[in-house]
Amino acid sequence: MTTSTLTTSVISGRIVVAIAVAGLVTAGVLGFLYSFDDPAAQWPQAPPAQDALTQSLDLNRIDAFRYVSDTQVEVTDDLGHQFAMKFTTACPEFKTSSDFSLVTESYRNMDRFTAVSVAGHICTFKDFALEH
Repeated sequence: MTTSTLTTSVISGRIVVAIAVAGLVTAGVLGFLYSFDDPAAQWPQAPPAQDALTQSLDLNRIDAFRYVSDTQVEVTDDLGHQFAMKFTTACPEFKTSSDFSLVTESYRNMDRFTAVSVAGHICTFKDFALEH
């Protein structure tokens, strides 16, 4: 084997490896960018809340909830107090749901609930108040 043959095969091998690495990096970048074109891959967009539940709330104290309409749900705590949860837009997912999660505004406001998550949808509050 001559020096020129060895050098040519080493250079050819490096070129093949460089092309393979470039292809993998390109595929990863394009896959990342195109994943945001899929609506299911994006965060749900909800209108801004008009009201927030800002009182300290023990999540274990919610006893039940009842669907009233697409824009209102009635929540009852363990003491029998009833709260009206009204939404900025229709939230028909409550009609068939058996549970929901309260959503905070950000990690800095852990006691400020501005929406609920139900069946994969975010429903923001128009009003959340004690019913009289």
